[in-house]
Amino acid sequence: MTRLRQIINASNLGEHGLRLIGTTDIDGNGTTHEIADVDPIVLFDFATFNTRDESSFRPHPHLGLTAMSFLPVNGTWMAWDSLKGETEAHLHAGGLYYVHAGSPAFHHEFPSPETVAAEMDVEFVQLVWNSTDEENVETVVIQPEDVPVVTLENATVRVLAGEFCGVKSVQPFTHRKIVYAYVQLQNGKAVDLQVPSSFRGILFVIEGKLKVNDVTVDEQQMMILGDEDQTLSITDLGTNSVGRFIIAAGEPLNKPFYKLIGLGGFIIGKTEEEVRRRMEEFAVEADQLKAEIPQYFPKQHL
Repeated sequence: MTRLRQIINASNLGEHGLRLIGTTDIDGNGTTHEIADVDPIVLFDFATFNTRDESSFRPHPHLGLTAMSFLPVNGTWMAWDSLKGETEAHLHAGGLYYVHAGSPAFHHEFPSPETVAAEMDVEFVQLVWNSTDEENVETVVIQPEDVPVVTLENATVRVLAGEFCGVKSVQPFTHRKIVYAYVQLQNGKAVDLQVPSSFRGILFVIEGKLKVNDVTVDEQQMMILGDEDQTLSITDLGTNSVGRFIIAAGEPLNKPFYKLIGLGGFIIGKTEEEVRRRMEEFAVEADQLKAEIPQYFPKQHL
């Protein structure tokens, strides 16, 4: 399959969020972003907000997917899931939290009380991979000191997952390979980065403006990598002291899946019957959770 390079503008997601990758579900709900060229990625969101604002996040279902949450700058985050309860360790900026839900699970993330009290501006990145071929269910908090950092001449690269720039990080998948990295590039400088030719994926600019090979990618735009983008020659064109961007790519699964949105999240599966049945089961569990842990639900969802 030919991979076509594309520049994607985000869709608004509530008051503070942007959706870069998504697609309509089996009932026609959701964004219309095409995702065939980014398989195995199924969703990519970016949000910025001040923690004085009430969080709209709530416990939501996961199935057939691996969700990776990353805080580029500022604050600490907490997490709860139906597998382990509330995580003892708070996730600090520069670290990664992932839920690997080959089987059903609820999960929830939110700023820590200290971060809320500080009323600080935070950034939140969530990247979701297709895991319909996996059976493992686990949650992992990876603190920033445990994330490999590669220092290049003009850039630093945090290797959040998979293998990149010659180093290995956490790898939740058992059947295929991925790359997930956060790059900070000095103002006006350039860097060359390699992505395996068999991978499909994206580059997303958090801050600044980049020239990537022969195209310009503006702040909060996403570039879907094409066949010509195995080598990424990246130059910072912005006026800030540093350009910041995400690279995410992986071996394609090349299998159809069915997606259903509901209860503040979404699930994917191999058949329409499976996802409808699972969502009905999740709805019953959600009502139970509202009674058991109402503190995690915004008032409008109780």
